[in-house]
Amino acid sequence: MSSLFPEDSAERKTYPVFSGFIQYFPSAIAALAHHSFVSNEKHNPGLPLHHDRAKSADEADALMRHLMEGDLIGNAWRAMALLQKHREANGAPIAPAARNATYVPQTRATDVPDPPPIVDRLEAQDPEADGDTPEPPRDQSE
Repeated sequence: MSSLFPEDSAERKTYPVFSGFIQYFPSAIAALAHHSFVSNEKHNPGLPLHHDRAKSADEADALMRHLMEGDLIGNAWRAMALLQKHREANGAPIAPAARNATYVPQTRATDVPDPPPIVDRLEAQDPEADGDTPEPPRDQSE
């Protein structure tokens, strides 16, 4: 993947950035943009807006910390950073505002097997899922 979008014009139409993303989440995108500004002022005071990747490379851990603390904006920002790095590791161009962009995730999606479908996982946890009723425990005092 050498560009953001496919070369084929018909395939390019399957990437509706405005109607399929901006119009879906305008308030969330505005909040993430503001978060980028505030964070840049905190971590890179006086410098133009940019994502200095040398300052943090623990997106997955930070994402979970933000989620556990109820910081959905920080969580969403970290999810976007993690996804961007994942896409870059799989051939997407490096983000224009990225600085020190040498980080490559240790685990790539192609290295991780897909989890079983949720129905299979639930059935594996439910002994009655196959229709068999489990035997009641035997009285050990006999």
